[in-house]
Amino acid sequence: MKRWLSLISLFATAAAVAQPAAEEPRPEWTYLQVWLGALGTDESWEVTDPTTGDTAVGDIGTLPFGGGAGQQMFGGGRWQIGYEGGGLLTWKNDSTEFRGSNNSLRVTIDNTFWSFGVFMGGVVSVDATHNLRLYVAAGPAVTWAWLDDDDDDDDEPTPPPPGNNFVIDLDDGSNDVSIVAYTRAGAEIILNDGFSFGVSVRYANDEFDFDEAGELELDEPLWLLTLGARL
Repeated sequence: MKRWLSLISLFATAAAVAQPAAEEPRPEWTYLQVWLGALGTDESWEVTDPTTGDTAVGDIGTLPFGGGAGQQMFGGGRWQIGYEGGGLLTWKNDSTEFRGSNNSLRVTIDNTFWSFGVFMGGVVSVDATHNLRLYVAAGPAVTWAWLDDDDDDDDEPTPPPPGNNFVIDLDDGSNDVSIVAYTRAGAEIILNDGFSFGVSVRYANDEFDFDEAGELELDEPLWLLTLGARL
């Protein structure tokens, strides 16, 4: 009997060793995202006539944005903390109408605008369900912007209406740098193979001073579609 009990005990021990251990939550995750988005610029561009001191406002339409970010997250449970870093780029040729305080047309010009920015911030995320992740991020951002007349257009800017001598100087172009804080919130669905897609919204109050070409303030939310992967 003792011999049989010893054999049963031996087989039980071997079976326990052969069983795979329960999978432990991973202590960290890497998320990669590619962004496509748009930002409105309603009445964001203000210029001042250097001779008369009069002001007028205009915009450069809806700016298309492309970019991306990488996130390194730590924590084995539903909640994770970490950091992210990435960049954003926009470029547009447009024709801008500047209007005075009484909404009268002052002048129309063709212009080229483009900017590039980088950022890095802290991130907090939570797995709301098995495939749905919610996150918020915040930190510093540095953006460089360039504004010039349309290089492909050799014509003079559209003259102002009769009796209106408002002048905007874009001949030499101008650039400026904005250093501000940004915030971003998003949600993404993560498939079982790690592919992810979602949406996010980013806010940063970027202000650029282009000297004689005026001041541009980009203070609208940037709406983004995100595609990526969890590694």
